[in-house]
Amino acid sequence: MKKIILIISLISVLSSSAQVGIGTTTPNSDAILELSSTTKGLLLPRVALTATTSFAPLAAHTLGMSVFNTATAGDVTPGTYYNDGTKWIRIEKSTAATRSFYMPPVAIDVSVAATGQTMDLYTLYKNQFNTPSVKSTSAPVAIPYFAAATDLYYYVTSYDTNAMTVTSINDSGVMTYNVSGLGSSSCSLLNIVFVYK
Repeated sequence: MKKIILIISLISVLSSSAQVGIGTTTPNSDAILELSSTTKGLLLPRVALTATTSFAPLAAHTLGMSVFNTATAGDVTPGTYYNDGTKWIRIEKSTAATRSFYMPPVAIDVSVAATGQTMDLYTLYKNQFNTPSVKSTSAPVAIPYFAAATDLYYYVTSYDTNAMTVTSINDSGVMTYNVSGLGSSSCSLLNIVFVYK
């Protein structure tokens, strides 16, 4: 009975007001419901899914439905899932593999000896992702990229130490290096790994 009264009360509040706030008296004007707390979280319904293609234990696939799956069954494991209207899709947790990426090796001219050279690794990454040479027909013009240089950690994993020496990389991705000077038409390949903070 208490649940029915609570649902009726919520429906009457929703119908009489454009927005509802729980924990706030000024909910966002674009939200139908805003939850606000600095010490509590939102607890999604916990259900035992059976497979991504099965709506069970719910009555049907419903676009936008979100649940926390507690079961390991079929092709589902415990975690947060949303429904796209035809199947359940897991909201992936961040792993080392999903947080790091690298570009193709970068060629650096090492023909002439020089010290204190710099290369902006973030700009190199941004230019390569923002202006692809060719794309598939329906793909967006630019590949999404991280908006700030400080969103990433920078690593150089491999280069020819006989041709050059990397002396530092700052937090904005500017690499400082020295070149040994190996003569005309010499280059060294540099492997760079980016990790999202």
